[in-house]
Amino acid sequence: MFVKLTRLDNTPIWINASFIVTVEPRKAGGSVVVPIGDGLDYDVKESVESVLTLLGDAPAAAVVPVPPPPGLAPTRADALPASEPHSDAPPPESEMPEPPPVKKPTRTRAKAKTTAAADSAETPAADAAPAKKPRATRKAKKPPLELTEDEVARLRKLAPGSVRKLQNTLASQFKTVDPDTTLAALAAHEVLEIDRDHIVWK
Repeated sequence: MFVKLTRLDNTPIWINASFIVTVEPRKAGGSVVVPIGDGLDYDVKESVESVLTLLGDAPAAAVVPVPPPPGLAPTRADALPASEPHSDAPPPESEMPEPPPVKKPTRTRAKAKTTAAADSAETPAADAAPAKKPRATRKAKKPPLELTEDEVARLRKLAPGSVRKLQNTLASQFKTVDPDTTLAALAAHEVLEIDRDHIVWK
């Protein structure tokens, strides 16, 4: 059943009365009619009372069952014959499939597993992971030598034979602030070699 209503621009509109779900008043007069399905609201000149009067004789919307499309797989209920009632109860034990037999491990496999477990227990943890190679240490930088080449040459000519004499020579003739540091620098620059208290000149 269709009801004839009038839009705000005076054009008529026919709406299926069975599908109207909402009728509400407009502030400027008339009402808003909302049918289900098309997602549109219609502003009409008729008041809410007039629309409801027109809808009073409309039959209720009937729900029509729609069969599923042929592409869908049949359900378990569809697969059962009509004479057999549908039930969610599990099938009896006689119809249930038997579980596959469990294979027992042979002696060979069991023995291999035992041997592997024993070998892993006897092998130390150090053998499992390769030993890490120590990182190569960087060569220490040579300390700076306070003496000039001429002063080193003059010191070679003097050639003090002991550590004590060399320290005294550095302090008195070359005016070094720290004879021990200068001595270590001379050894680092391979000018001399210290053998206990003895100086070996190179």
